[in-house]
Amino acid sequence: KAIPQLYGDGWLVVGDAAQFNNAIHREGSNLAMTTGRIAAEAIFHLKSRREPMNKANLALYKKMVEESFVMKDLKKYKDMPSLLHTQSRNFFLTYPELMSKAAQNFLRVDGTPKLDKERATVRAFVSRRSWPGLIGDAFRLARAWR
Repeated sequence: KAIPQLYGDGWLVVGDAAQFNNAIHREGSNLAMTTGRIAAEAIFHLKSRREPMNKANLALYKKMVEESFVMKDLKKYKDMPSLLHTQSRNFFLTYPELMSKAAQNFLRVDGTPKLDKERATVRAFVSRRSWPGLIGDAFRLARAWR
């Protein structure tokens, strides 16, 4: 959401300086290397044609970044950080704890029928988040993930 101007007369911005990081997948180094490579390719293209490194010509870099996986991924996940920030307790504490307990419950061999385990898991989720809370979180997550 906060990507700055990427080019100007005689300059390009790449990597972290251009806010190219994907917090959801904990990516940054690969995006920095990729945008650095794209910048080099754009400059090489212009140099090989003896075109000046002005703002109009360096717009090629932005076009190339937008066509790459970098911008496609950043656009896909652009709403996730704000969702995770506003719902951080649920997504970083409540749900991981519930999922861990559910996995322990389902993987434990203790003679309890799976149907009983399923019901206990659903009850645990509903008691911690309620049906409206669960549905609302799922809806918000789906909207942010699109």
